[in-house]
Amino acid sequence: MSLRDFFFITALAVLIGYVMVVGQAVLLPIVVAVMLAYVLVGAVETMRGWPVMGALPRWMLFSIALAIFGLAITSIGLVAIANLRSIATSAPQYQENILALLTRGAEAIGLRDMPTWGTLRALTLDRIDLGTFSIGLLGSLAAIGGYTVLIITYVAFLVAERGSFDRKMTLIFGEGEDRAAAVKVVGRINEQIVTYLFTKTVINIVLGLISYVLMLILGIDNAVFWAFLIAIFNYIPYVGSLVGVGIVVLYSAAQTGALRPSAAVLVVLTAAQVYVGNWFEPRMMARSLNLSPFVVLAALVVWSSLWGLAGAIIAVPMTSILMIILAAFRPTRPIPIMLSRDGRF
Repeated sequence: MSLRDFFFITALAVLIGYVMVVGQAVLLPIVVAVMLAYVLVGAVETMRGWPVMGALPRWMLFSIALAIFGLAITSIGLVAIANLRSIATSAPQYQENILALLTRGAEAIGLRDMPTWGTLRALTLDRIDLGTFSIGLLGSLAAIGGYTVLIITYVAFLVAERGSFDRKMTLIFGEGEDRAAAVKVVGRINEQIVTYLFTKTVINIVLGLISYVLMLILGIDNAVFWAFLIAIFNYIPYVGSLVGVGIVVLYSAAQTGALRPSAAVLVVLTAAQVYVGNWFEPRMMARSLNLSPFVVLAALVVWSSLWGLAGAIIAVPMTSILMIILAAFRPTRPIPIMLSRDGRF
């Protein structure tokens, strides 16, 4: 790659990054819809292998998958709102439990009689209104609901137009080698991203169900909501599972006002994460995206800085798509080779 090509590629990357930040409100729902369409494609391919479903036409399978998806999103939204209302109602008691827990901790290390302790408490926890915070979060969820309707609409149109893709490729590239190369790149993207997103979704559902049962046994309030949160955070590589478990542990401390139940929650949920991450997930992920661990971590930082939590969730599939596109062109092929796990891309 010449210095001139490197300069133009760098300038293009900076320009694309700027457009992504400025146009986040428009671009993010479209990107999320594309990712969800991939998940639906994976679900349809799985249903085609079932005895009864395999006999149905493809459009009907997509309609069933889309209906199930819409029903699931609606149910999750209703459950989240109900659980957040419950948290808002119990917020004063949780706040008292946190204060009592901190007071006992201060007494244990000899800080209770220090004049700075009361001041510190007044400046921190006494100023936190969990009820107001929860109500504000409900407002945010209402705004997310509007985005959800838009995303579902995008997904429906993407799935409906999928059948005409081959004809469009022919009209663009003709019947020559250019069309074959473009179809190969798109096919590789479809294969890897469908496999990753659909399999990762199944893994996260299993993790959420396991976490729900464990939290139910341990007596954690609003277990459905926290299980869903753990499943969503597990899309984020490396740190997502830690953040999900950490939030539930902090909530357990606020609910009980004691450290022993929180320690039990930490141990049990961490064991579930270890089981899913080290035994179940490797067996489900038959095909890797072949990205080096450093690239995954760097992609996580870049995408989360661009689009926040949503960017962190889609960091791995978006980076994989970018690597496949770069590998299709000779001048940029060294980039994905260097950033791959084993040099084969």
